[in-house]
Amino acid sequence: MKKNLLFLLMLICSMSLFTACNDDDDNGGEGPQLGKDIAGTYNGELSVVSSEAKASRQQVFITPNGANDVTLELKNISINMIVDDNPTSIEIDDIQFPNVAVEGDNTLVQLKESKIALSHPSLGELEVTAAGTVQSQKLDLNFSVKVKDPAESINVVFAGEKLSSEVDIKDYAQEVAGWYARKELTITGIEIEAKWPTDGIEVVYNKYNQISIKPFYISFPWGTNDTRQIDIKSARLINTATGVEIEEIHQALTDKRGDATLDFSGKFENGVLTLNMTITNEENTAHYVFTADQKKTGAAIEKMIINSDVVTLQPEIGEVSSNKANIVFYIKEGTSAEKLSLVPEFEVSSGATLYYGDAVYEKGTAIDFSKEQKFKVTAESGKTTVTYTVNTAVMDDFSFKTNFDGEWEQKSYNNEGKIVFNEPGEGWATSNGGVAYIKGMHGFLQCYAPDKPNAVTISNESKSGKAARLETLDTTGKFAFITSVPKVTSGSVFSGVFVVDPVNTLRSTKFGYPCFKKPVAFKGSYKFTAGETYYTCPDPSKAHIFEKDDTKKDLPAMNAVLYEVNNYAFDFLDGTNLLTSDKIVAIASVDGKEQTEYTNFDVKFTFKEGKSFDTTKKYKLAIVCSSSKDGDKFSGAPGSVLYVDDLEVTF
Repeated sequence: MKKNLLFLLMLICSMSLFTACNDDDDNGGEGPQLGKDIAGTYNGELSVVSSEAKASRQQVFITPNGANDVTLELKNISINMIVDDNPTSIEIDDIQFPNVAVEGDNTLVQLKESKIALSHPSLGELEVTAAGTVQSQKLDLNFSVKVKDPAESINVVFAGEKLSSEVDIKDYAQEVAGWYARKELTITGIEIEAKWPTDGIEVVYNKYNQISIKPFYISFPWGTNDTRQIDIKSARLINTATGVEIEEIHQALTDKRGDATLDFSGKFENGVLTLNMTITNEENTAHYVFTADQKKTGAAIEKMIINSDVVTLQPEIGEVSSNKANIVFYIKEGTSAEKLSLVPEFEVSSGATLYYGDAVYEKGTAIDFSKEQKFKVTAESGKTTVTYTVNTAVMDDFSFKTNFDGEWEQKSYNNEGKIVFNEPGEGWATSNGGVAYIKGMHGFLQCYAPDKPNAVTISNESKSGKAARLETLDTTGKFAFITSVPKVTSGSVFSGVFVVDPVNTLRSTKFGYPCFKKPVAFKGSYKFTAGETYYTCPDPSKAHIFEKDDTKKDLPAMNAVLYEVNNYAFDFLDGTNLLTSDKIVAIASVDGKEQTEYTNFDVKFTFKEGKSFDTTKKYKLAIVCSSSKDGDKFSGAPGSVLYVDDLEVTF
């Protein structure tokens, strides 16, 4: 009896161990992990059902969510079609099916039907349906793309093989962009010197895994020039097991040199670009193999640091424009020139070289920042050089308060003394600079004469002391070369600076100063009289075009705006986005109307939903008053007059 009992216990234990072993093999009893089994990157072709259009190369990414649930994703999609006998394509940036159920076994996995809706910039609302199978590392997908208006459906299939079990959504276009210095060029099929391209070609980033190649010349028989121009405006990239390949391109070459065709493909591998090209015309067929080494084209100072107790804020770097940029760092007020001999540390673009003067900057060298200094960055390719101008500044604690009683500054347009205007000073500016710019064009436009009034003037008609008088002017409305002279130019006074931008005059206003405390309220005094005739500018980009609007009455604008910045030196709101920017954190806006006597206002700041004052972030605060509420749209009533006095933001 004891023997039988012992045998039974051993049998139960062995069964328990066997069962436990099976549970481990089945992933804890959850069954096959189909999501993990099929996860990875698939290379293949995308084609429209029953269409003669060439299939496009495509990658599909499958990411496991759970045992039997995956995310299916395609990026940079090109669906080629034939419409009215003409080849065309639908470009879609990204399609993602986030919860695709999978079922089956390790021999055949089915991806169950899944639907998503997306918005296309030209086709409008789309409904995309996907379903498919994975078998023996091969992925087959069926897509239905439904266009709502007009109602139409496009059936698309993908067929591809697994490239890797890794989900490789890397944007290789960013990695391969750069200058490629010629290494070798071989030409077969014709007898010609392999002269062009002489030094190399430039690959430019377009978007996710898509590049262009700047126009270059290739040696090809043609009179005395013996060249043809190659211009690859768009080429898709596909990552493969051996490198990043350029999808094959077939294009016509049509110019004064006669018609020809180009077949173009290539590969990036270990920093080397290989291009395979064939040019064919009636007389010749030439085959080219061009190889080149990648040289980076970046020429930027990406970071600058100065370790010194006289530095109150580390260098801020402005955007590059015309191969020039500015850098500003803030120092303690009263810092002597001797203490501004400082050692900067730099981070520059990969492969680039930093120069101070005509020599390579030697790390650890002290620079005299008591005066303006310049540094140059030259890209590894040698094709791009950017010059940076470095200055110091003192971080003023702007009061955000004025009664306009101080001495106003007289300024002169073009420093010639013929067109003059006054500014409040102490960090406050007006739209008078813009009016002076318009007056300066009177000689050839006959728009607004130099002897006519300015938009903002000093006034003794105040709540106390002096006030600012703002008037909306009739500046005629004319177009001149690259700039528009508006019909309506409103008077404005604001905390900030005015720098004329002739291309977009609304960007001339640079609103705001650094703000280090949470603002509570905006208060002051005003009175306002509306002009008789209201004019609307339908399109602010064409400020000279206007129409009379008898249905509207002008109103003033008085706003205080708190907004977030990345840096203090170069980030501003301006006339294009003062009340609309997504950087805005809080606004205090006065509901102004006609008032014959001075009226006090005291309005609290309203914070945008989900936003608050965070002491770890950088902010600027702008106070902006205008004699026409829609003056930033070049709309309003000439003759509208706004008086403002005793402006203040409380904290």
